[in-house]
Amino acid sequence: MFDYFLRLQDKNSFKELKEGYTKFTIENTAINGAQECGRIFTKILNPLACKYKKHGTERGRISKDIITQDAILYNQKNWRDVLTEKPKEETRLEYEARLPKADENYMIVYRINRAKRNLRRFNNKYRGAQTELEHERHLLDPATQVHHIFPANEFPEIADCIENLIVLTPTQHFSYAHPDNNTQYIDRTYQYLCLVAKTGSIRDNLMQKKEEPIIYDFYLYQTVLSEGLKSNEFYDVKEMDFEGLLTKIEKYY
Repeated sequence: MFDYFLRLQDKNSFKELKEGYTKFTIENTAINGAQECGRIFTKILNPLACKYKKHGTERGRISKDIITQDAILYNQKNWRDVLTEKPKEETRLEYEARLPKADENYMIVYRINRAKRNLRRFNNKYRGAQTELEHERHLLDPATQVHHIFPANEFPEIADCIENLIVLTPTQHFSYAHPDNNTQYIDRTYQYLCLVAKTGSIRDNLMQKKEEPIIYDFYLYQTVLSEGLKSNEFYDVKEMDFEGLLTKIEKYY
């Protein structure tokens, strides 16, 4: 399967490789979760891709560029770690001493803002700048806010995933998604409504019910749900089975 992917270098061969690798690992090792398989998968595939000057994996999908040596250095800082909170066992001085410098923080903010900017641009052009959560009375308000369904500070690993972002009006964002305009908290009932709406947006985009470019990825949405709701069962849902995703989402609310 590795040879097949390194030869074809397309989305289908990547999907077959990742699924086959996950199944093989679970059947033949003590590892029993798809999420852990995914972490190891990157460490196996990308060095091979680098050696043979091929595309590898990035953020759960086939990489856009050829994997180079600088992309697999083990001593580079993981941008996702910057968003996590200070561990209780560390003092404030110890924590601040190991934080990345300002120039490194810039790349973190850039990647998240780029995802927000791309979604807002897409929503303005193809959805008339309307909120994705359409069942409420604020439909006439401009949808200018891009909201993390699962908060960036709690779930840094999916902070720049467009599948974890939803376009809302200011009222929806600051009055409902964040109770009492406190952005440190998320209203779980409203979070559920956002997930239902986002599932619909992703379904419409991938099923091509409208004349628009495909911007979402079904597997990445499974990853967002698995990380956000802390369950690997979303990976069990067959590709493009959005009703299956909604059924599992409902279990957690």
